[in-house]
Amino acid sequence: MKKLTLLLLLMISTSSIAQQVHSFYYLKVPRSQASDFIQLHKTYTDIYLMGSEENKWTSTWLFTHTYGSDFTFQVIETFPDVVAQASAVNPRDEVFKNIDAMDATDEEKENLKKGWGKYLRLFIEDHSDEVRVAFNDDFYITDKGIDFTKKHTVVFSKFNPSWWDRSSFMTLWREISRQPAIDQGYVKAIVPTGHYSGSSYTFQTALWYKSLKDLAKDHDANASGEMSDKEKEMWDLARSHTDEVLTYVGSNWEAVGKPTKQFIIAE
Repeated sequence: MKKLTLLLLLMISTSSIAQQVHSFYYLKVPRSQASDFIQLHKTYTDIYLMGSEENKWTSTWLFTHTYGSDFTFQVIETFPDVVAQASAVNPRDEVFKNIDAMDATDEEKENLKKGWGKYLRLFIEDHSDEVRVAFNDDFYITDKGIDFTKKHTVVFSKFNPSWWDRSSFMTLWREISRQPAIDQGYVKAIVPTGHYSGSSYTFQTALWYKSLKDLAKDHDANASGEMSDKEKEMWDLARSHTDEVLTYVGSNWEAVGKPTKQFIIAE
């Protein structure tokens, strides 16, 4: 049994090396301080991105909770692979190094370092986190592009097929869920990920919509009719399932699909 477990972990780790990695953080920031947190998050993300390119995120994303569980914000940091994520620089060290290099007075630098303490407390108190690998080949983004300076509705759906059944589940998911969502035209992007470390479901999808109205239209288009045999099989393999509706708040990503050196808060 030990040899089988070791082999399974080795297979997972090896297959993940070439995959993009997403670090998820679920934050319980007091609602009364939510606006302050967004501004602090922008400030210290911008400072973090001022320095060298070594061990930096590919991108970073902030979402606010709309419907579902009781967390306030979700932060996602993406890395090109597991090695980059595991060797990423310490955020505090990078932020303080970049503050010291700024063209600012000693007082301004000291205030920024003090502000980091408040930001860190809001970030880490009662938070949870996990690392997921991205299924890059199943990514979808509309050929019309997405304006990341605008807010969007994003649905994170979690499914929990067993490790042995995940491939079979994903084959059915592509046919029954992914492709129809693309064909109907309401979904602007689809980002599927698999569990790597932490505590969460083995499979997750993020479906991007322009608005809650488009989400409702997509839901109505799929709400009627009897399930097919393949749909029944997919849901049996899923074992358990949850949905979270979030609102996209901002990222360091431009509409043209390139990372920037600034965190852009969506309007």
